[in-house]
Amino acid sequence: MLFVLPLLWGALSLLRAGAAYGAPDCPGLQLDAEGESSPGHMRKGDRCALSYDTATGRSTGTSTYDQLKFAQEVKRRSLGREGALFVLYGVAGIGITFAATRRRKA
Repeated sequence: MLFVLPLLWGALSLLRAGAAYGAPDCPGLQLDAEGESSPGHMRKGDRCALSYDTATGRSTGTSTYDQLKFAQEVKRRSLGREGALFVLYGVAGIGITFAATRRRKA
């Protein structure tokens, strides 16, 4: 049971890595090339106001489409590595435990 949890966490991480494709998500206010609010998927030329103050109408940080796309790719690779390591750890642990308990019975 101890090695099943890392195995499941690794599988979940691999699924999340596989789903991290497509247009990046804007965690703040999405603006088009003209600076107008733009709902929907981000497109080339769009910007994202990461921390938007509704009282003043100013953003304290912005990211471009390319910056968010790069961050998405970094996160996808990180999740893939993490998932592969956890799956490998879980499978190896289950295999070693199974082999060790099988030898004791014989």
